[in-house]
Amino acid sequence: MVANSAHRPITMVCMANLSQLLEPRTRPGLITDLTELIQHTVAEQSGISGMAIKGAVSTATRINADIIPKGINQMLPGMLGDLEPRWAEFEKAGATDFGTFLEKDSAEVSDAVMSTADRHAERINVAPLAKTYKSLRNKGAKIVEGKVPELGRILQKHMK
Repeated sequence: MVANSAHRPITMVCMANLSQLLEPRTRPGLITDLTELIQHTVAEQSGISGMAIKGAVSTATRINADIIPKGINQMLPGMLGDLEPRWAEFEKAGATDFGTFLEKDSAEVSDAVMSTADRHAERINVAPLAKTYKSLRNKGAKIVEGKVPELGRILQKHMK
């Protein structure tokens, strides 16, 4: 509490910031949960584009078995920065489920996540992986859009 000029107490509200998830005590668990979300999401894909996505992920993991968690780790600061204003709105609104809160704007959230992925994809130095990313990018955006509520719930879980 801080006293103002009239000596009345003023309550200081300290809102949590998504950047906390980058701290060593929370980051590994968050990366594990996001990796599991991605692996589960890839596994549930079907059809021709699903086969292409599964093939691309299989190829990538043959090149580097930890490519998914490493990619998440690299993308995490940018993604959390993009989602921070939404987290602040969520807290200010007094909402209880970040996934449900994000769901109404899932297309915009997906665009933010994919923009972060695009920035990192520009640095892919394995030509077949870069080409595959570009060819599957739009399908990936639709998949991410459907997973926004789960992403929000994972982030909220680790904010506790």
